[in-house]
Amino acid sequence: MESPLKQPDADEARSFLATADFIWHQRFQLAPGVFAPGANDIEWLLGAAGLPADLTGQTVLDIGTSNGGAAFIAERRGAKKVVAVDIYGPERFGVLALRDLLGSNVSFMQASVYQLPSLIGEQFDVVLFLGVLYHLRHPLLALDAIRALTRGAVLLETAVADHELGALRTAPLVRFYERDELGGDSSNWFAPSVAALLAWCSSSGLTPELLAAWPESAPERCVVRAEPGAGEPGYVRVSYERPLRVDAAPGESGSAG
Repeated sequence: MESPLKQPDADEARSFLATADFIWHQRFQLAPGVFAPGANDIEWLLGAAGLPADLTGQTVLDIGTSNGGAAFIAERRGAKKVVAVDIYGPERFGVLALRDLLGSNVSFMQASVYQLPSLIGEQFDVVLFLGVLYHLRHPLLALDAIRALTRGAVLLETAVADHELGALRTAPLVRFYERDELGGDSSNWFAPSVAALLAWCSSSGLTPELLAAWPESAPERCVVRAEPGAGEPGYVRVSYERPLRVDAAPGESGSAG
C-alpha cells in the first residue's frame, strides 16, 4: 500500500538534483521517472530482501541509512513510524534535505549500531541492516544489538567471502581485511562466509533464512532474513560471555526529528 504523502513532481526533483551537493550512494525514485543517481539500487535490494509491499501500521528501523532510500520506501509502503540511523550527520548524504523534498516524516538519528539499544529503548517490526556489517570491527556486538531492537524481522545484506575461500567456502570462516583489500575501501573489516553469517546470527539469538547469494557459484554478497528466537541467545547458554551494552556518552550521538 502506497503512502498518501505527497511526492514532488519531476521538475521539482530535477531541480533538486541539479543543486544537491552531498554524496549520492543510493538509487531510488524521487518522482515519477526521476531517480537519485547513486550506484546502489536500493529498490532492487529491498526486493531481494523481501521487504513487504504493504507495511501498514508497522515500525521500521533503517540502520546505515545513507541517503535514506530504504527508509523513504518503507514510509511510502505505509509504515507508521520509520527511524533512519547513520554514523554520519545528515549533511553528508543529504537525508534531511531529501526528507523535505519528499514531504516525509522519517526521523533521523546519528549513532552507531552499538549504541542503539541504549538510545532508542524500543523494538521494531522490521530492522533493515543493508550493506553495513562488513564495515564494522565488532560484527557480533552489532548482531547482539540488532536482536535487542527486533520484535519482528531483520533484513540483513552484506559482503561475504565465499569467492575467496575456494573449497573451504562451505565452512563457517571469516576473512579479515587489515587495510583496503576489500574493494579498495579501508572501512571494510570482515566478510564472513555465508555459513559463518548464518552461524553468527544463530549465536546472537536470531533464526536466519538465506534469501539470496550472488554470484551463485561463489558468493560475494548475500541477503538474509532473521527473526529473534525464544529465550537467551545461544552464546549465553554455552559461554561465560554475557550481553554487552554500549552506553552513549553525552555528545556522541544526536537526532534530527
